[in-house]
Formats: sequence, C-alpha cells, structure tokens
Amino acid sequence: MAAFFRFWTRQAEARPFTTVAATEACLSACGDLLAQTIGMHITSKADDDKPKQYDFWRTSRFVLFSTCVSPLGVRWHRFLDSRFPIRSQNTWFRTRRKPGHSAATLAARAKRRSEQSQAAKQVGKRLASDVLLYEPTMYTLFFGSMAILEGGGIEDAKYRISQLLWPTYLTGLMISPIVQTINFAFVPLIYRVPFGSCFDLFWDSYLSWVNNEKLSMIESATE
Repeated sequence: MAAFFRFWTRQAEARPFTTVAATEACLSACGDLLAQTIGMHITSKADDDKPKQYDFWRTSRFVLFSTCVSPLGVRWHRFLDSRFPIRSQNTWFRTRRKPGHSAATLAARAKRRSEQSQAAKQVGKRLASDVLLYEPTMYTLFFGSMAILEGGGIEDAKYRISQLLWPTYLTGLMISPIVQTINFAFVPLIYRVPFGSCFDLFWDSYLSWVNNEKLSMIESATE
C-alpha cells in the first residue's frame, strides 16, 4: 500500500490531470458497480421471475462523465487554494509549549492563535464556495449529461435536473460539509481531489441510484 501511495504521488506531481482522471474513472466504476449490485439484490428479493441484469453501458456513461469533469475538480481546488490561502497545514497542530511567561513566549502564542483564527476563516470561505457554487454546478452537469448520454434531449435533461437536483443537493449537505472541512483544513492540495474521491466511492453509488432508480420511482408516481 505504501509503495502504491508513493507511486500515485509521483504520478500526480508529474501528470496531475491524467492521474486524477484515472483515479476518478476507477472510483466511479466501483461506485456504479456497487449501486447496481445492491439494486440487483433488492430486485431479486422482490421479483424472482425478472432478475435485473448488470448494465455495462450505464457504468460506461458514469465513468465517461467522471473522467471528463475531473479536470474541473483539480482546477477548482487550485483556485480555492490560491483565492483563500492558508499559511500552513500545520497551523492546526499545537507545538510543544515553552515554559514560562516571557514576552517572547506570550507573543508566539498570540501569533499562533491569530494564525489559527485566520485559517479557520479561510476554510469557512472555501467550504461556502464549494457548497454554494461547485456542488450545485456538478449536480446540474451530472443529471443533464446522463440524460443526454442515455439518448434523451434537452427537455429530458431539464426534467431530470428539475426533479433530482434539489433533493440530491439537500442530501449532500448532510455529509459533504464534514468531509470537505477536513479536506480543506488538513489535506495538502495534491491529495485533496483523491481524498474527496474516496468519499465519492459511496456518494457515486448514491448518485447512480438517484439517476436511475429514484427517477423511475418519480415517473411511476406521476403516471
């Protein structure tokens, strides 16, 4: 595992966009595979006469989308890092306090508290930008792209976005801020996209389910 981590780091430093795209492709494929496996298991329990088959093209569409938008994730995190800089990721970790109450020691402690306060504000700005701008944009692109890739038109894309964007966004707000706060505060820039992608392994499963099973449930309820 350590050797693979070092290999991934070298590749990410040399070819960040290619490495992240390959990572996103693998994780999105695993996410859709997980979603379909769970769906087939539920279907087989409910209806033994019509077992659900694995849909390879559904996974292919999911992988294609994730690979194509991965450069946006890299550029987005670079933008946040430059727009709301944090002096050091080590700002959060307390160093061993020197004994005494000299003027120099007190000044050092005050400086560190000031740096931590400033870093917390920058993390908050990164998080707000991510939640309010980046995530809704990605959900819109996802549902719209899936509609087009599945053979639908502009109207189908608009319908899917109108039905699925808001509930998906609200669900994400229960989990994403926690993950992204850790990501923005403690994770170095080079690892920030893959760190989020580890969480995305399960989130991609949810998105795949929303894009397929939940949409079918909505359409059945309106018929």
